[in-house]
Amino acid sequence: MSRLEMTLETEIRRLELAEPFTIATKTWEYAENVFVRLSSNGVQGIGEVSPEDRKGESAGGVVATLKGLDLSSVSGPFDLESIRRLLPAGSARCALDIAAHDLAAKTAGISVLELIGMAGARCPATSVTVPITEEAAMVARAGSFADHPVVKTKVGFEGDVHALERIREVFPGRIRIDANEGWDVDTAVRSLKAMEHLDIELCEQPIPAGNRDDLARVTESTSIPIYADEDVGTAADVAALANAVDGVNLKLRKTGGIREALHAIATARAIGLGVMIGCDLESGVATSAEAAVATLADHCDIDGPLLLAEDPFPTVRYERGEVLLPTGPGLGVVER
Repeated sequence: MSRLEMTLETEIRRLELAEPFTIATKTWEYAENVFVRLSSNGVQGIGEVSPEDRKGESAGGVVATLKGLDLSSVSGPFDLESIRRLLPAGSARCALDIAAHDLAAKTAGISVLELIGMAGARCPATSVTVPITEEAAMVARAGSFADHPVVKTKVGFEGDVHALERIREVFPGRIRIDANEGWDVDTAVRSLKAMEHLDIELCEQPIPAGNRDDLARVTESTSIPIYADEDVGTAADVAALANAVDGVNLKLRKTGGIREALHAIATARAIGLGVMIGCDLESGVATSAEAAVATLADHCDIDGPLLLAEDPFPTVRYERGEVLLPTGPGLGVVER
């Protein structure tokens, strides 16, 4: 507890998915997310994160980290930079940072969108995701979104080129793809070349992270724009990818929240990279924060709540790919 009586509460919730969600490297049947409530002077902000086990994170670990925090260096609800400095980028800071922005905006009586200087702005249409499953089911799912402007199809599996060709037959809008590190360099070059005639908007993370030179080689080999995802988290990561990719997919879990995401977006703009705001398997809490930040982006992929069996915080609304943010104050969170 700080001198301003700032208090922190944590909770782990299991969010059931509407159906199993499969990418090139993993399948989920539920998400185990951490929710944070940060209070000061009778006002409470809420945050959320879906920890990444591939990064060594867990819900229990995030909670333990947050419970061990000393908030005495934070001078008040508007000292967001001190919140950013309390922890390294990652899930624990993300949940705390989102809650801090919600708290600050509520204290000021404005929305988070207004707090970051984007009052009245709208985020780009979100993609809706086609996860990896049997080809016929993937095609049927894509076809069910024919009235949406953009879908994101997971690739990185045997037969993905053929599946994508069939998806293009039933989906007339923009298609972006995400390999989630599922190809090696040669497979990525070959597969992307075979997909170029399908008018693909962009491809996320075609090869395993940590191979900047190989990533640059893939980028140079194809007319499909390449966006880093697993390779990028902070503003420093963005800067390191100059001349290696066409854009970056920023997620609040990776940046450690809204504050660092704004730094990362500014860095991307300074070096001429495109910007996408992505999501994890999350409720409306995190999605509302992502939607506010996405007003600064070229693309967004924030359909997390649509993948849940039930959203405990039905905050944002969707209309055929359009993301409708709630009105303030704060994130506009409503608890079911």
